[in-house]
Amino acid sequence: MSSRSYQRVAVHDGFKVLKLRYRSPRLLRDKRKRGGGGGDVGGEFTRYAMAIFLPDARDGLRGLVERMASRPGFLHEHMPPAWPVPVGEFRVPKFKVSCGGSVVGALQQLGLRLPFSPELADLSDMVEDDGSGSPLFVGDVQHKAVIEVNEEGTVAAAATMTRMLPSGVLPPPVDFVADHPFAYFIVEMSSAVVFAGHIVDPSME
Repeated sequence: MSSRSYQRVAVHDGFKVLKLRYRSPRLLRDKRKRGGGGGDVGGEFTRYAMAIFLPDARDGLRGLVERMASRPGFLHEHMPPAWPVPVGEFRVPKFKVSCGGSVVGALQQLGLRLPFSPELADLSDMVEDDGSGSPLFVGDVQHKAVIEVNEEGTVAAAATMTRMLPSGVLPPPVDFVADHPFAYFIVEMSSAVVFAGHIVDPSME
């Protein structure tokens, strides 16, 4: 994806951080039906955002990850400010990441045990009795997560106006070119990390 306008980018010692806020798909669909234009309408945004941590050095991802792991508040302290800044060259590769697996162990560690027990499970309020006389229980719970960055999704996340820019002289444009390994995070507004990953070869879709 590319942009010639403003983005939420923070420049730090040895790395940059890009924040892309997620918009509500339902509100965007309603807005298109009404023929609405662009704009930074706060109600269109969800509580989630993608943060891309891009090291300045092409081989700097390992060192950046070590710095991030060294202090619990590192991610929150280095998130971009609320107002966007002008960008010069701006490129982020399209990518799609998916992962999945059983979450039974995690649910049991959180205290949810009865539904998985053949002897103790009681799912009578959820399913009808099939008359077999064999009680039902939960054998497995599968969870799958898919993260995709593409032209359409990026436009929806990054098409923001600049009304929150501070007054005075604008800062010089910032280049953000993710053509080498970087880390990315899905974060909630409180900066709680929902998903974390990294892209080693941005040239591969």
